[in-house]
Amino acid sequence: MEKELQEIFDYYKEQPNPKEQDTLVAMLREIQELMGCIPVDVQKRIATEFDVKQSILATIIKLYPSLKSVNYKHRIIACSGARCGAKDGGNILMAIRKELGIEKDGLSKDGNFYLTVQNCLKQCKTAPNFYIDGVLYHNVKESEVSKILKEVRG
Repeated sequence: MEKELQEIFDYYKEQPNPKEQDTLVAMLREIQELMGCIPVDVQKRIATEFDVKQSILATIIKLYPSLKSVNYKHRIIACSGARCGAKDGGNILMAIRKELGIEKDGLSKDGNFYLTVQNCLKQCKTAPNFYIDGVLYHNVKESEVSKILKEVRG
């Protein structure tokens, strides 16, 4: 894998503007295809070899939903907006965290789920809400969280 990674670096270093966002995104996508994700140690190496701040790479990875720094299978985006919060959204978020063993890094204990929280999912009429792999779960009750997660696990 090291040889392929170096080939990707060498190719993108030869590009006219290797520090431009479009070029970095293309390189990150190739690295993710090779490795399954863009691990932090590889991000550090990119930052050094391309003279870019690691925080910029981390921001790019967050901006592009198709890019990930951890090799997980399912992405959960939970709403922390006022309306979801008023309808038990906080307890639902805690139930997701507890069911999957998610700590501060957002990754589940088994490494299959990655949880992020967004201030508002713009689905206030059907609060409380969360997405799993782009599928909206709405009007969720705390008691339903376990069943939903089991269905996603397969």
